[in-house]
Amino acid sequence: MLIGVDEYPFHQIVESFAGAATGDPSWNDGHYFGVADHDGRVCLTASVRLYPNNDVMDGFVCLRHRGRQYNVRVSRRLRPDMERLQVGPLGIEILDPLRSMRLFLEPNDRGISMDLECTSTTVAARSPVETTRIDGRLVSERTTYELVGSVRGIVRVGDEEYRLDDESASFFRNHSWGMHPGRGGPRHYVAPGKSSRRTPGLRQWVLFRMPEYGGHFFVDPSGRRAAGRGVLMYPDRLVDLHDIRSELDFHEGGRRMSGGKVVFADADERSHEYRVEDLGWVYCQGGGYFGGWNDGLGQGVFRGDNYAEGEVWDVSHPTTVVDEEGRAFEFDHDWAESFVRLSGPGGVGAAHYECVVIREAEQWNS
Repeated sequence: MLIGVDEYPFHQIVESFAGAATGDPSWNDGHYFGVADHDGRVCLTASVRLYPNNDVMDGFVCLRHRGRQYNVRVSRRLRPDMERLQVGPLGIEILDPLRSMRLFLEPNDRGISMDLECTSTTVAARSPVETTRIDGRLVSERTTYELVGSVRGIVRVGDEEYRLDDESASFFRNHSWGMHPGRGGPRHYVAPGKSSRRTPGLRQWVLFRMPEYGGHFFVDPSGRRAAGRGVLMYPDRLVDLHDIRSELDFHEGGRRMSGGKVVFADADERSHEYRVEDLGWVYCQGGGYFGGWNDGLGQGVFRGDNYAEGEVWDVSHPTTVVDEEGRAFEFDHDWAESFVRLSGPGGVGAAHYECVVIREAEQWNS
């Protein structure tokens, strides 16, 4: 099968761009967004992702507003319309590669919509390729790059409309591709791995934007190759970071971060210290992570030519979620994406601050 981008002389394997280099069902390629209004009125995560070996494109929006989380999950058959990066009401449009991208959600039955233009204010930061083998078996191979910048446009929640502009809101974007366990459907007949995928401790995956620069750092107790690394991202260069330390406070229950500070040093041994203030959090489960779809099968699974689902949760409590029927529950994991106001060198900005307290070791299962 040929598609439009096959006209360009950028092929890396003897297959058209309609195919992948491996048949693994977890192979995926897509964009992940975080958007935060600096006053904390609205914040959201969103993703559009392709699974060529499952013939699936899916995505989600999880939007927080006034202590409620609005979840929209959508899925469609990928082929033959591979180049249209839209699934149901959700889509992205690449306006200027590595510079400007449109993120939109058309009106839907969850009562939220948006039309945002995200403009990068820094160069992209590429993370190292991570390859994981368990007893010789390849279970994961993935690469990413990160961008941050300004965002302008409109977000609607019910009858309320919020206009975001370059000075009052930020976006945080991650583009990743490769084999990624936990996506593309369950692996019921694979022997479990004998080594830990995650170990107990505090995981921090952070993208931040200040008025004149941005940054990214990753702290993970499992010792992944990218752990302990970071960069300051300027419009024309990257500066490596090291000695990343944090002193964080948590809301009641010890799961959701409430504030604190982060300190690190750059390649010139200059120290940078930032104060962190909580703006709210979004639960990853609402985007379909951890089997979060209604069928429990997770992301990248074929659910028909066109499919949509979602719900609205009360997430005002730091550990307890209340669904639309008034039932209260807690997730058995701590994964959520926090948004924070960041104060430090260069003024006041914002960050997408994934702060996860990993309590129990997790094995590789794919």
